[in-house]
Amino acid sequence: MKKLLYISLLAVLLSAAISCSRSVDKRLVLADTLMWTNPDSSLAILTAINRDSLQGDENQAYYALLLTQAQFRCYGNCTSDTLINSALDYYSDNLNREHYTRSLLYKGAYYEERTNPIEAIKWYKQAENNADSTDYRNLAQINFRLGMLYYNNYASNNLDLNKFQMASRYYEILGDRKMLMTSLHYCGNVLRITDINAARKCYDKALSTARELKDTSNIYNINVNYALMYIEDSLYSQAKKCILDAFRLNNSFEENYNYYMLSLIYANQKDLDSAKYFISLSDKSQNTAYDSLLMYKALRDVALCEDNLSQYREFNNQCNRISNSLEYNKTRYKLLDSEQEFDADRIAAKGKKVNSLNKTIIILVALFLVFALVTAALFIVISRKNRKDKQQMIDELKEESFGNYEELRRNLADFDNHFSKTMTEKLISLEEIMTGAYNPNQDSKSSEVVHKISPIADDDTKFWEGLYSYINIKHNGAMDKIANDFPQLSASDLNFIKLMCCGFSDAAIAVCRNYRNVASVRGRRRKIRDKMGIKGNLTDYIINITQGLDSNNSLQH
Repeated sequence: MKKLLYISLLAVLLSAAISCSRSVDKRLVLADTLMWTNPDSSLAILTAINRDSLQGDENQAYYALLLTQAQFRCYGNCTSDTLINSALDYYSDNLNREHYTRSLLYKGAYYEERTNPIEAIKWYKQAENNADSTDYRNLAQINFRLGMLYYNNYASNNLDLNKFQMASRYYEILGDRKMLMTSLHYCGNVLRITDINAARKCYDKALSTARELKDTSNIYNINVNYALMYIEDSLYSQAKKCILDAFRLNNSFEENYNYYMLSLIYANQKDLDSAKYFISLSDKSQNTAYDSLLMYKALRDVALCEDNLSQYREFNNQCNRISNSLEYNKTRYKLLDSEQEFDADRIAAKGKKVNSLNKTIIILVALFLVFALVTAALFIVISRKNRKDKQQMIDELKEESFGNYEELRRNLADFDNHFSKTMTEKLISLEEIMTGAYNPNQDSKSSEVVHKISPIADDDTKFWEGLYSYINIKHNGAMDKIANDFPQLSASDLNFIKLMCCGFSDAAIAVCRNYRNVASVRGRRRKIRDKMGIKGNLTDYIINITQGLDSNNSLQH
């Protein structure tokens, strides 16, 4: 008992230890909760944690994932992929699908920040493939980051637009108005080249949300992009109003392209001094390719206003050169090919998986059919054997004569009424079988006779007590002797012996006890003999007991 108590106590302690080791650190849970609403606080919590104090691989991996995510949320990048690699290693073999999706996503973000868009796409697509269909946050982020990757690399085929539109749907489901506004803003940026009306709708929705959120930074950016849209449609007055509204919000321009837009607007309004002034304010060493394109367009239009055709041609050639380089950039990385290649590989892998599954199903169906056929064959064989055994019992009964039971019937006349009536019914039924009343080809007749004779119910206590008394009277206490000498025999064993004492053959006992065949009677007889611990034949032993007691009774008289 003490050992059992110690073992139980040890099991409880082990369970508690395992439970503690698997518990997630509450500080990490809090940091994750704040990740989208207050990323600065999330990063502060994570940087305050001593990583060595975190217990268990799960907490270590969770910390690595969250810190990487917080760095991207706060700084826009991370310095190393060591952390995210440790998270990937853990979650790739773990059942936490959402964390694994996030790890894949930020591994892609790491490559994107290092201007390796092909590798970034591979990781983003793996994240998309792994994400659950209801994991809206990760799906939104995957599509948004893919959109930004295509947008920043000037990809063609509206790849960026498709991704931004998908992201905006997910952000709308999430109720994330800020990211929805940002996604719509970028949709407008892409559409302003091809569909100014659709672009205006996107900008209007984004600007309305920015004003509701009092997000001056996005109000400023959207106004700037409104100005670009109007410039591309040669609506310079509207463009000027938007860019000046943006200037009033910020009171300074953060990017060179804002100066170049104003310069281009004033050049087309024939205000050359203002056009030249705003160009002079820019820091040309900080120009991006797109900044340079706007600058040369402004310079080209200034030269055109001044009728300086040589400079016009020079600046126009510069515009064409940059435009061509941007077009080249669209095909340089073959971003569409990378995504399509990944999708094709995934479809092929799914095809292989389906084929493998189909083969497995075919094998299982074949095995089931074989099993069904074998089972059916066994059922037929067993049914035939049972029918054969039944017929063998009946045939053995037919070979017996009525004389075997005549004396038994005569002795029943003056005995207990219930017992006498029940036993007489059994004897009449047996005689019906012996005279050929049983016909194996007539199911209704065979069922009628068999149900009439078998079984003698084990719960018919009155019948079995009467049979016990009858044998004691007939054979001078034979049942008392057997019951007293062999107390290990069960009531069912004694009932079996009672039928033997009455002279019932194996076939008759099989019918009365509802055994499958005569072999079952012989098997039961062997078990009873083994229980009694006697040598030789049980039937002979029972006969010797009854005859011996009968002889003693005769001598006494």
